[in-house]
Amino acid sequence: MTVTSTPLVVGIDIGGTKVKVCAADLAGNILATAAHGSRSGRAARDVLAEVQECYRSVTASAARRTGGPVSIESVGLVTPGVVTEEGIGLVPNNPGMESSVPASTLAALLGVPEVAWANDVKAAAMADHQWGELQGTSCGLYVNIGTGLSAGAVINGLPLTGAHGAALEIGYLLPAAPGRPPGHRSGAAPLEDLISGRALTDRVAELGAGHLEASELLARAGTDGRESGGQDLKRVAESFIEEFVHAVTNLAITLDPERISIGGGVATQDAATVFLPPLRAALAEYSPYPPEVQVSAAANDLSMLGALLLAYRTLGFGVPALSVPLAAKPSTQHDQLPKPPETAGILITEGAS
Repeated sequence: MTVTSTPLVVGIDIGGTKVKVCAADLAGNILATAAHGSRSGRAARDVLAEVQECYRSVTASAARRTGGPVSIESVGLVTPGVVTEEGIGLVPNNPGMESSVPASTLAALLGVPEVAWANDVKAAAMADHQWGELQGTSCGLYVNIGTGLSAGAVINGLPLTGAHGAALEIGYLLPAAPGRPPGHRSGAAPLEDLISGRALTDRVAELGAGHLEASELLARAGTDGRESGGQDLKRVAESFIEEFVHAVTNLAITLDPERISIGGGVATQDAATVFLPPLRAALAEYSPYPPEVQVSAAANDLSMLGALLLAYRTLGFGVPALSVPLAAKPSTQHDQLPKPPETAGILITEGAS
């Protein structure tokens, strides 16, 4: 008896502090995901090793899920930075990625003919437009607060790229705070160095509260700050909110979007209850046509879903609906798989179809 394999597409998200990979069938069922947390600033060879581990774990999990062999039809890869045919630039969190060519290197590493490659936040914006909060908009804005800080816009169904692929790399914006900090020419990203997840984590560590995540710091801005070091932490959070509101409001005035979606690892629901009200108030006051604004339901998964969308589009036929939006499933509904020795350190989950 001939055993047919299940065709799959795979999405790979290389972030500043993590790698996330998912596998889905051609009907839009996400069968498995894997994540590998790591440190910011890790070397390219370590990143590639993390990708290979997660890829093997996901394909094995998908095969178990389908009960038979699988074939990888398309792979999408997203990373921070400006993606071109020659390579990648503006990736301070992943040293060495500029001098390598991850798409061709990963294709050989994973044993597939090619890997489609794009900027993570621009791909996330496209995924949000395809499956999420930006659906139906003629002009939608996605803002990502993760290890770094960036944004993406989808206008008439297409991503806004700019002349060099660097459109909406808002980490390089001049902050609202007084003074002229070092900029790109000096090797800095002024706004990202002030209010990204990495920047907030560094400030928290300086204040002796290294146990706090950036999102927890923001959530604390809504408290009275009486705990040890609380007032200093509160001021850091309030500074973030002021700069973030300033930047996003100016983006809204510039682009005139119908809707703004916010995502990334820092954009948790608890943090959003602190920064959304002042943002909405500023948009109502300063934007001639105030857009709707909300945190994406898939806030921490959109870049990975953007890679998945890239893989679907590479196949050349219609993109399916996702039958189960990844972020809508509480973690308690995921079956945690046992970790075999070769996948130590990787979080593996199987999706429900």
